[in-house]
Amino acid sequence: MERRSFGGPGLSGSRPGGLGRLLEDLGVSVPIRHAVSALVAGEPTPVQAAALADAVGGESLLAVAPTGSGKTLVFAIGVVHRLAGAPSLPGRPRAVVVAPTRELAEQSAEVLAEVGAGAGLRVATFVGGQPIKRDRRAFIAPVDVAVGTPGRLADLVRSRAVSLADARVMVLDEADQLLGPSFVDQTESLLASCAGAGLVATTATADADVEARLREARPGLRVHRVERAPASVQPEPGIGESTTVETAPGATTGGATTTTGAPRRLVILSSPDPDGVAVALASRCTRGLFFVPRRDAVDALRSAIADTGVRVAGVKGSDSPTRRSSAFSELTSGAVRVLVTTDLAGRGLDIVDVGHVVHVGPPHSMDDLVHRSGRTGRGVAKAGVVAAVLRPSQVDRVADQARASGMTVETVDVSRPGADEAITRVFGPELATPAVRKAPSPPARSRRPSEPRRPARSRVHRPKRKKRS
Repeated sequence: MERRSFGGPGLSGSRPGGLGRLLEDLGVSVPIRHAVSALVAGEPTPVQAAALADAVGGESLLAVAPTGSGKTLVFAIGVVHRLAGAPSLPGRPRAVVVAPTRELAEQSAEVLAEVGAGAGLRVATFVGGQPIKRDRRAFIAPVDVAVGTPGRLADLVRSRAVSLADARVMVLDEADQLLGPSFVDQTESLLASCAGAGLVATTATADADVEARLREARPGLRVHRVERAPASVQPEPGIGESTTVETAPGATTGGATTTTGAPRRLVILSSPDPDGVAVALASRCTRGLFFVPRRDAVDALRSAIADTGVRVAGVKGSDSPTRRSSAFSELTSGAVRVLVTTDLAGRGLDIVDVGHVVHVGPPHSMDDLVHRSGRTGRGVAKAGVVAAVLRPSQVDRVADQARASGMTVETVDVSRPGADEAITRVFGPELATPAVRKAPSPPARSRRPSEPRRPARSRVHRPKRKKRS
């Protein structure tokens, strides 16, 4: 992915000094503070104010906070502070950061590299989709922080290309997904390989089962939660204060608060033809993410939107790394207005100024609904429109999930009179799309009436002449 400036609280701001003073009080060295100040100029977010002391002090912790609240910077500062001042050996990294997707791993590696520059640390990324021989060669020189996907890191450990015996800290970014069915075997294998390392786990959604698994791996786990308030007590979008719920080992968690910019409303559009409604909504988006539940639905919806003249791209997990990186870059740069994707883009990615998030079909779980919706309104940015286009039989289940996550729900039946006015009020008017020019047809080839027509681009057969003896 292309390098770009990061946004959100903890990664941008206008009030200097707050986070720097906190790091100074925690004993973080001057070079690291300077590296952080190049990324951050503002007050610490609630999760940073609560969790940085444990991250810097070497405690094992779980930080649960809404998307875009600065969790990446929490573990980045903690990792760099703990590794500063000592060398690493070839093939023996002293920190391991695990992320569920290639894109999230690369994004975390960029933040770690920026912060780690203040301590002279080398950060390397190890993800699937590239030759494993290249990853083995990367460990010939000392790597201080190894960032990667669980499958590739587990393969490197299994093949003895890398040893985690020297690891002092292990980070699980999006811990609930890493401990889910898709990655639990590789994640537990890595946890076992880093048995002596401190653990830093971050996510926006962590239930009691996830917390119990992490406590089993690290009995001294400390938990910091910053959650959304129930819908009944939520302030208007863009207004609110944040607090933190902190628990010591063995304590239970409770309470809920809000963070500025977090999506607080879900608009459900009920229709027997969700794809058709989604195509119509695409013409109202300046920068939108359309989530579909299956890989095979990406290309179909992308083609239908492209036929209307809207610039659109599609990406799924089976695409090549180059194609995936290009699709996200096109949306970030504005080359396309809509990106159709799966849950590949639902976790952690910091795509700026996403104005519309549309769930085309029901999300697989409440956690997926929360993470997908969090692609807009990241950090201090104002939340855009979050919508779900569903069949009538799917409305109640998704509405219950949204309310349970602290969102208010507005339902619009698109078949009823006045639905167009309601959609325009929420999504805005249709935007002009450039006219699609058709490629000119090739000129007709003259031929004799008696000459048979040959297929286009065919070759005329000319028999070879026999050589005279």
